[in-house]
Formats: sequence, C-alpha cells, structure tokens
Amino acid sequence: MSSPRPSPLASLSSSKSISTQKPHPIPWTHQETLHLIYAYQDKWYSLERDQLKSNQWEEVAVTVAARCGYSHFDPSKTSVQCRHKMEKLRQRLRSEKHRLSTGTQSSSHWLYFDLMNNLLRGPLPISARPMSSIPFDNHQDDHITEKSDNYNSDYEEEERNNRNRLVGMENWKMDMMKEAEMNRIAIENKRMEMILESEKKIVNSIAKAFGCLPSKRLKIGHDS
Repeated sequence: MSSPRPSPLASLSSSKSISTQKPHPIPWTHQETLHLIYAYQDKWYSLERDQLKSNQWEEVAVTVAARCGYSHFDPSKTSVQCRHKMEKLRQRLRSEKHRLSTGTQSSSHWLYFDLMNNLLRGPLPISARPMSSIPFDNHQDDHITEKSDNYNSDYEEEERNNRNRLVGMENWKMDMMKEAEMNRIAIENKRMEMILESEKKIVNSIAKAFGCLPSKRLKIGHDS
C-alpha cells in the first residue's frame, strides 16, 4: 500500500515558506569590528559624544567599508548593521564589567574589552595627568611636529577617499534608480500597446460581425 501523496496546496505552502525565509546576515569579521570601533570613536568624539544620526551612521558604514578595502559591489555592512553592532558591543562591555565588579572573574578575556573601555572613558585630558607622566623634551619637538603633519596628511587623504567613495556609491544608486524607472516606463508602454492591440482586435471582430469597416467608422485611442 503506497503512502498518500501530499496535496498540491501543501506543497505550494511549503515551497512558499522556504522562499520567503530571510537570508542569514554575514557575520562580522575581526577586521570589520576593529574598523567599526575606530570609525565610531572618531565620529562620536567629533560630535562631543552626542548621539549619531542616520546620515552620520551612513558615514561610519562608508568609512568601515573603505578601511576594509571593499568596493561598491562587495557585501559591506550597512549603517543599521553598524549601529546594532555597536549596541551589542556596549552591552557586552557592561556584562564584562559586571563580572569584574562581582568578583566572578579577575580579568576579562574578551578581545575588544580594552578598546571599548577606552572608547567610553575617552581620551584623558592633559590637566588630569600627573606631571611626571608628561614628557618635557625639547629635542623631540621637531619629531613630534613631523609626525603630526604626517598624521594630518594621511587623515585628510583618507577622508578624501571616503568622500569619493561615498559620491561613487550615491552615483551608482542614482544610476540604478534611473535604470529601474526606464524599465518601468518600457513595461508600461508595452502594456498599453497590448491593451490597444486587444481593443483593436475586439473592434475588428465587432465590425466583421456587423459588416462594417472599422477604419472608417470606428477609431481607437484618444482621438475618439
């Protein structure tokens, strides 16, 4: 005795449920996480620790993609994914600090503990440092100035590359929107042609049934 075959409706609902499943997000790599922390730190400090807006999260996402060396077609992280990742990193830091405060562990083995802890503490101002920790070496002034100039030059070049990448992404989005609009117009024109052709066939059929010439007595379109 053969087993009962599944009904077509059940097979259709099963295939539909499989096709509507959302793809799993690509996990964050160590490189992406590091660049996210540094990019967020730069943006957050520039805003004096104010909350980032959506366009500023977009800048963070572009910076992460640029520092990772991704192109326009690589699967880079979005601004929403960057925001959610930072929230999870903050939650993990609070959890690690709670374990340290309760004495359940003497030190944190989390890979990003020091980075996130320094991020939330912020740079220590000079006025708060002990005088013994501040070097006073006049011979290093030229070397420090040279390093500062090199850092500013590298930072400006990186920011320029990020802006160019952002402009490229926006142009690519505009091109995609234009192409989609052209395809929509072409489909709409094709649909109108099919409707007019169908109406023409109906009129011809009616004309043949009544024995009249449609080209002289009946018109199709907006001229009627």
